[in-house]
Amino acid sequence: MRFRGIIVGTMDDLNFWGKRVLARVDINSPMKDGRLLDRSRIEAHAKTIRELHESGAKVVVMAHQGRPGGDDFDHLEQHARALEPLVGTSVKFVKDVTGPEALRIIDSLEPGDVLVLDNVRLLAEENIQAEPERLVKTLLVRELAPHFDVYVGDAFATAHRSQPSVAGFPYVLPSVAGRVMESELRGLSKVLDVSSRSFFIGGSKVDDVVKVMPNLIGKGTVMTGGLVALTFAKAYGQYLGPAEDIVKSLGVEVIEGARRVLEKGKVMVPVDYVVERPDGEVEVQEAGQELSGVPKDVGPTTVAAYRDVIDASDAVIFKGTAGVVEDPRFRRGTVALLEAALKSGAFVLVGGGHASAALSWVEEGLRKAVGYTSTAGGAMLYLAAGLKMPGVEALAYSYSKFIARGGWP
Repeated sequence: MRFRGIIVGTMDDLNFWGKRVLARVDINSPMKDGRLLDRSRIEAHAKTIRELHESGAKVVVMAHQGRPGGDDFDHLEQHARALEPLVGTSVKFVKDVTGPEALRIIDSLEPGDVLVLDNVRLLAEENIQAEPERLVKTLLVRELAPHFDVYVGDAFATAHRSQPSVAGFPYVLPSVAGRVMESELRGLSKVLDVSSRSFFIGGSKVDDVVKVMPNLIGKGTVMTGGLVALTFAKAYGQYLGPAEDIVKSLGVEVIEGARRVLEKGKVMVPVDYVVERPDGEVEVQEAGQELSGVPKDVGPTTVAAYRDVIDASDAVIFKGTAGVVEDPRFRRGTVALLEAALKSGAFVLVGGGHASAALSWVEEGLRKAVGYTSTAGGAMLYLAAGLKMPGVEALAYSYSKFIARGGWP
């Protein structure tokens, strides 16, 4: 498969029968009180795992859940159980990644067996980002690589991170893209060369957005919502009332990063908000005035301004939500903007779990106008901004080194 001038191998390029296959997937899912809340990513990656199982591979699944210290940082036993009915076979789980027990079970697998390793981020070195030369020297790669014949990179949602499990193994093992990775690259390629693009970026992952924003503002008009919007509004000098402390909690580095972005170009922020007052009442207030409550959605004037941008675009990339959509009172902005995009005639790409979930609140007939729905949010923005994707580049290197020469069936 050719993508942005490079060639990435796919699962069609290899015969997996009897091969020991390490499949890196991204089944990182929303969790609360130790329970899975959404299984959409598990369902998506199950297709890759099932195909490998039915091809007679000895399948070992590697994945992560949450970040160390986070409320959703957990083991992967629930994920393994959730995979079983989707893959159509029993799925083994080991509470280990590179230790003796994990290696023993890996070496005992028969064709068609499926094993899920525990959360790879339990290993400290998985949480670093480095150049490939360092990644291949990590204990994770050195311990596991000798026990495998093939690596399948299916974790598109983490392909923008240069971590050992994502960008290390392809330098030492024949590697191809899994079905999710392949689908993402093909789907996203449809918007990369569209000249008139606009971006709506919402949600709460502000640090990642600030990093990619300098490149995005050169690719199209950027509209913001959620905590992303509040951060850039603060960088513009807006007083956010009760939300001041929320933005300050992100840290000086993030706010200063937003200010540096604005020195390079324009980012659209809300001109009005839907706020929740201390007494629980909800009202629309103009940006810049003394807000009496916490902004929890964009207001109607903002929606109208954003709609004008959307209507002038040939492609709209939608990541995140405009407000605190967990509360139905603050969904209107997100739904209105999604509907505007879907009615515009532009190619609409929706990325990230929250934005994808928000489509369920849109009129059913309109949903058919979605051009592509991505499993990823941050990785999608990295790709759209033209930034390097270490996980994809590693697969291209592996194809050139191991597969293109005809050394593997």
